[in-house]
Amino acid sequence: MTAVLPWATLLVCLAITIARIPSLLRGENRVVFYIFALITLDILLSIEGPYLAIDALLGGVNVTNLILRFLLYGTFLLMGIKIAMGFASTSAERAIRGPWGLAVLGITVALTTFFFVITDTRGSTAGMTGLTWGPSMEAYAALGRFYPGYVSACLLPAIWRTIVGRYPALLRAASALLFVGLALLLVSQLFPLIPLVHLWLRSLINYSAVLATAIGLAGIWFSKAFARRKARRTA
Repeated sequence: MTAVLPWATLLVCLAITIARIPSLLRGENRVVFYIFALITLDILLSIEGPYLAIDALLGGVNVTNLILRFLLYGTFLLMGIKIAMGFASTSAERAIRGPWGLAVLGITVALTTFFFVITDTRGSTAGMTGLTWGPSMEAYAALGRFYPGYVSACLLPAIWRTIVGRYPALLRAASALLFVGLALLLVSQLFPLIPLVHLWLRSLINYSAVLATAIGLAGIWFSKAFARRKARRTA
């Protein structure tokens, strides 16, 4: 199952990205397209086959993993701002792109780069699981989980208010799915507690989080578009 899940996640995200192309060409909500395009690229670079092929071109020292980290940080920055605005949460938006939020991002990027540089990363391996793990590698991995978790923690209260509020059922259902996806990213902070013999569980949590988040986001924007069309018909 864990071997199929990454490809299934990639296909779902790619399908959603392609479905957003007409809106992109019309100039409607282009940021949504960019978010899904970034998520799709993130997933592609996390899959072993594409990862190894790209990293071989870059010297075989897992630079692809560092690039993936930076892409993930950018994805969550853009997605976090967009979701915060969509749920009208000024506190979440301020926490993500305000001075403190940008400071968190900057420090995370700097430390990620630092720990990558001081770690022996020779020998391409997806997820860097085939390398010898030490304190610097553990810190590098923890930082990769930290920023997505930080953005998720900023967004969850606003999403929860929508779930329990008096909103259309479709919006609440999509918000609940998004909530589950982001909550799983918080659960991923506990990965060091998972024994090595159960590494498949980390993959299951990560890709389930992406699937739930992507489908939840698509559902939210679909529900809002449906509501607008319904309002126009009524008018």
